[in-house]
Amino acid sequence: MTPEPTDVEQLLRVRLDEIRARIAEFARAPEPGAGIDFGKRIGDGTSEAISRRNEIGVGNSLLVTEEKLERALAKLEDGSYGRCDSCGRAIAPGRLRAAPESALCIMRPLSTVSLDAADTSARSPRSWAC
Repeated sequence: MTPEPTDVEQLLRVRLDEIRARIAEFARAPEPGAGIDFGKRIGDGTSEAISRRNEIGVGNSLLVTEEKLERALAKLEDGSYGRCDSCGRAIAPGRLRAAPESALCIMRPLSTVSLDAADTSARSPRSWAC
């Protein structure tokens, strides 16, 4: 059963608000004295540097998610929600239930994906999307 567009829109808007709140947390200026102070020895400030690097990755992921949510809302508005941006085919209802921000279908079933270790495309779910 496919959810109603109003239910999907509400879910997408709630998720978008949550994502934007998390992005705002990352955008806050650090507290005074919270700068990284690298000492002369290995390990001085290393954990802080690693933490900041991880935060950058999380922040980038949140920005990508924000873009996907905005795209899904635009598709709802223009009536193309549930259709693949690449090929125009219907996106599987199960995929939309699991990830309502999905804008691409999965064309190739797993059974047709090469499991050859040298074939790196087989290991990337992105290669399965059209």
